[in-house]
Amino acid sequence: MSEFVDECRREWKRLRVPDPIANEMAADLAADLAEAEAEGVSAEEVLGSGAFDPRAFAASWAAERGVVQPPPARERRPRRSLMQLAIAALAVITVSGAALAILASRSGPAAAIAPLRPDASARPTRLAPAFEVHGDSGVDLHAVGSMLLLVGLVGIVLLVLFWLLWIGPGQWSRRRTYLDEGHGSASY
Repeated sequence: MSEFVDECRREWKRLRVPDPIANEMAADLAADLAEAEAEGVSAEEVLGSGAFDPRAFAASWAAERGVVQPPPARERRPRRSLMQLAIAALAVITVSGAALAILASRSGPAAAIAPLRPDASARPTRLAPAFEVHGDSGVDLHAVGSMLLLVGLVGIVLLVLFWLLWIGPGQWSRRRTYLDEGHGSASY
């Protein structure tokens, strides 16, 4: 089992665990393994799945003791990107719904009433809109736009709330843990 302890020592050196702490951890590990061997217990029963990967075992133990920072969670990045993509898509739906509702209200019944003109051949004084919505298709565009706006806003609020619950408390904090070189204790 000294090979396992030596492999852990190399990993702690690579992770820049201070020598006194690495020596203490190595002595604890060697004592635990020797005691288990004397009692006829296998290393797998003492170390769990870490018995098959000394580097991962050493890194996780150092992180649990607060001597090194735990490795960043790689699986959160894609989820965060998906969450941001979903919020962006809902923002597009919200803006589309608002634009559709506004355009529909401008071209609604009030806009269809023509102003009274003394001469029918005179040119209208108002400019023609660049984009006109015609409601003759039987679809109430104002209602559709309002629904899209409502669905987009509710979806954004729910996703943001879910996102805040997902990242957990303290993730927005700028406070970081730094290691004191001499003692291995954390200071803030």
